[in-house]
Amino acid sequence: MGKVGLVLGGGAVRGLAHLGVLKAFERHRIAVDRIAGTSMGGAVGGLYAAGVRPDTLEAFIQKTPKYRLIDVGIRKRGLIAGNSIHAAVNELLRQQGKRSVRIEDLPIQFKAVSVDLMEGKQVVFDKGDLLTALRATTAFPGIFSPLLHEGMMLVDGGVLNNLPVEELDRERGQLVIAVDVSREHEKKPPRNLIEVVYRSYSLMTAERRHSSLRLADVVIRPEVGHIPAFDFSKWQECIEAGEAAAERIIGELKRQMARQSRTNP
Repeated sequence: MGKVGLVLGGGAVRGLAHLGVLKAFERHRIAVDRIAGTSMGGAVGGLYAAGVRPDTLEAFIQKTPKYRLIDVGIRKRGLIAGNSIHAAVNELLRQQGKRSVRIEDLPIQFKAVSVDLMEGKQVVFDKGDLLTALRATTAFPGIFSPLLHEGMMLVDGGVLNNLPVEELDRERGQLVIAVDVSREHEKKPPRNLIEVVYRSYSLMTAERRHSSLRLADVVIRPEVGHIPAFDFSKWQECIEAGEAAAERIIGELKRQMARQSRTNP
């Protein structure tokens, strides 16, 4: 079949739906050649590109209590001290025997998007230390502290570009699949300060996200819009929603991949 490029958007806990999409892809033997991701999409995509299997990542999340306590912590204190995602990713890579992983050496081409607050510009990690890239792309402002790196102050790439389809470096004959876990604007009031900040950023980046979606050949939209962005007690539900959404389009996806192969032998 043809080549597949995968773009994974940001969405905090809703971004774990990407893991379900990857589980379905592996079950149907759909190989991914390159990945671009932001925020949780960057974290899941980067780990997958490094060879961490979806089932392994899911099992690790299940055994990590802090993922299920983040939402409780927000309600009590309003802010989270430290970057628990960074710590968890570091531990997972260590368990997989991947103590020093460079992006340019990954078996799947990978890009993670971040933003430099000093220059107000997007920063794309396509080489260098993988853990640094994942730390930068998941540093959501107001929750996780920015990453100071090479004179830059880096935060979550979703601040400017929450679905980086244009960063994929599309090859001739490649099918581009975007997984969108954002939800459209809702009228229900935010529950806390973190949700106020998150919704504000979502509104500011909505237009660019819609433009990015038009660049993809296939869009997968897991049904996770009803889940609060930082309610990590719903992590399993998000994974299952991603898996179900991918299964619904597998038939059409395979047909498109076959057409791409015939058109671009």
